Amino acid sequence: KPTEKKDRVHHEPQLSDKVHNDAQSFDYDHDAFLGAEEAKTFDQLTPEESKERLGMIVDKIDADKDGFVTEGELKSWIKHAQKKYIYDNVENQWQEFDMNQDGLIPWDEYRNVTYGTYLDDPDPDDGFNYKQMMVRDERRFKMADKDGDLIATKEELTAFLHREEYDYMKDIVVQETMEELDKNADGFIDLEEYIGDMYSHDGNADEPEWVKTEREQFVEFRDKNRDGKMDKEETKDFFLPSDIDHAEAEARHLVYESDQNKDGKLTKEEIVDKYDLFVGSQVTDFGEALVAHDEF
Repeated sequence: KPTEKKDRVHHEPQLSDKVHNDAQSFDYDHDAFLGAEEAKTFDQLTPEESKERLGMIVDKIDADKDGFVTEGELKSWIKHAQKKYIYDNVENQWQEFDMNQDGLIPWDEYRNVTYGTYLDDPDPDDGFNYKQMMVRDERRFKMADKDGDLIATKEELTAFLHREEYDYMKDIVVQETMEELDKNADGFIDLEEYIGDMYSHDGNADEPEWVKTEREQFVEFRDKNRDGKMDKEETKDFFLPSDIDHAEAEARHLVYESDQNKDGKLTKEEIVDKYDLFVGSQVTDFGEALVAHDEF
């Protein structure tokens, strides 16, 4: 649809679609701490089973095995729990690329699986520029490959396939975005290139109202130095805004609510003692059911 707005801006996703109101329920915290799918599985457990499983999770969160869970460790855990769908996606693709089953994927292996048919027939007539795509992928692969050996571990392949989720990949996201939008290849995004990415005139003389608004936004806010175009930093500020870090905020909240001796970190006992904040169980569900049906 020519008037449909394309949104390339990468916002930090919410941790849950539930409302965060601990006075009502801890559903938001459960989703945030476990991921929404995993959180559902706890609702079927007895409080004892929930506490037992939570204790096992605490051992995993305590990365340095010092017996304490810090805000930083909690934040890392929450980020990982929220990205489970990404790891599942990579897991599914991993088998396809790791042809010799050695637990590693060299660039050559990835390229052969992805572009094998193109390499056999360098002139396909389906309209895709495979050579250009391959050059882009190789550059992205090298950026994801932290140790520079051109062999991807699972974590590096995850960064390659889901680059917007990794801080060290942000420059490549900006570079690729600019290359897609920068039609005259001058290294900048001017107003018409910016609008052209979102809206195609297709013979319509009258632009929709939102396009006019976007023109104003470009002049007023996107082009910060008012030189008529967006450079790399301006592009990064817009397409990868530094949103609030929801995982950090939630980690701080969980520590604040559970830290009985106020030493700024949590023991397993402190977490399990406040288990209903972290995970659900049949009891927490039953309590909510009573609240929901008090009109009876």
